[in-house]
Amino acid sequence: MARRRWSFMMPPEEHRFIRFLNERYRGWLTPLGQSLLWAMGAAGLMMLWGLQPAIVFFCFCAALLVGGVTVGLPFRPRLKLSRRLPPPVSAGDTLHYRVLVENRGRRPARKVVVEERSLPPELKFVEESPVIEVLGPGERAEVSLTLTCPTRGAYELPWLQASSFFPSALVKWPRRAKEKDRLLVYPCFTPLARFEVPHGRNYQPGGIPTASSVGESTELAGTREFREGDRTRDIHWPSLARTGRLVVKEYQEEYFVRLAMVLDVETRSTRDDVLFERSLSLAAGIADVLARQEYIIDIFAAGSQVFHFQAGRALAHFEHILEILACLEAEDRLDMNALEAALLPEARKLSAVILVMMDWDAARAELIRKLKAHGVAVRVLSVRPDRRPEGLAPEEVVELP
Repeated sequence: MARRRWSFMMPPEEHRFIRFLNERYRGWLTPLGQSLLWAMGAAGLMMLWGLQPAIVFFCFCAALLVGGVTVGLPFRPRLKLSRRLPPPVSAGDTLHYRVLVENRGRRPARKVVVEERSLPPELKFVEESPVIEVLGPGERAEVSLTLTCPTRGAYELPWLQASSFFPSALVKWPRRAKEKDRLLVYPCFTPLARFEVPHGRNYQPGGIPTASSVGESTELAGTREFREGDRTRDIHWPSLARTGRLVVKEYQEEYFVRLAMVLDVETRSTRDDVLFERSLSLAAGIADVLARQEYIIDIFAAGSQVFHFQAGRALAHFEHILEILACLEAEDRLDMNALEAALLPEARKLSAVILVMMDWDAARAELIRKLKAHGVAVRVLSVRPDRRPEGLAPEEVVELP
């Protein structure tokens, strides 16, 4: 999930204490009950001025709320709730999903409202919570919930709540599902028609075993007679049984196009956070183009630590790349030494490196120089409009769309 920077000027629902109060306020009271609570508060203020009618009105409102709690308790439903989540959506999209409600009690559940509670502040309801008028014992019903997902990330949906406001219509008696579900929101990106990157086929020791579903074997080229020093694991047993002579399998070395994408996750301000989200959107668009090719893609997420992921061919699909991008968090600094230690040993196996940079400085320029010294082609994209990469050939700099 994207890191959130605390500020006193944050929206109220993002402050933890206000969220706690808001969850109890909306989770236990209907709109009519909320209005009654505000009226009781106003009457309490007028009581400070010694107004006698205000005392009577305050007691009347309090009696209604207490009565609503008391008469509603026997009608608290016994319900089982489960979500039916669709595939992940992209940032900015609307998520529509179904909720299965089952009445496990001995009496009908009336006026049942289904809603999500304690949602992460990034997720918002866009419609009123659905109401089931009557749900008999053992009956099931499905309702539809809708959320807007403006920000990428991996979120936890903690409380799925079904509550009955029968018979008072003031207070809701809730039941909550114990199961928590994980919601993944991919970064928003615009698919690119093409992305030019120089590439050649590099020999990968072992043919990158994980790039093939046949384990550690490379491509089988044929068989030949056994020679001293051959491994017994390479003996072709069917040929031995047929001819009576030792025959071994011969393999063809594997050459793959292997590219690296380096994602700079260093951000130091709210403005940098916005640029970081843009960089991930651009990275998703580039990865979409590369994933349609027979490439092996190494993703390096570089901050105070460096995380290395590998995708492409049989390793992982484009959805896995999007999941990685959705879960990346920004950090306060970039450890260039850690990045060089992770990236440079792989340089001889790489055809090209695509660097999505949050800034441009001498340390980043030196990394580019070392990569080029290893014979690796580079493509550099800096998301800061005021810090264009310098000292590079025009074709090595990717212009922002």
